[in-house]
Amino acid sequence: MTFRLIAVVATVLVPKAVLACPVCFGASDGPMLTGSNMGILALLVVTLGMLGAFGTFIATMARRAARAQQDSRPPGAVGQAEAP
Repeated sequence: MTFRLIAVVATVLVPKAVLACPVCFGASDGPMLTGSNMGILALLVVTLGMLGAFGTFIATMARRAARAQQDSRPPGAVGQAEAP
């Protein structure tokens, strides 16, 4: 309740600073826009880095599982084991 009240008061009293992006302020090449672009770039780098780390982890686990399955087969076995 208190947070909502503060948000409404901030929106009513300072609408330009609360609702406008750097381009809406009119400075399309100012330092505020440059800072916003650097923030977006930083978030993209972190997101892509984490996606790459998860992908590498999944690929490593798949290779280890395939190697463990291959090592657990009896000597001379080829393919799937046949049902008796």
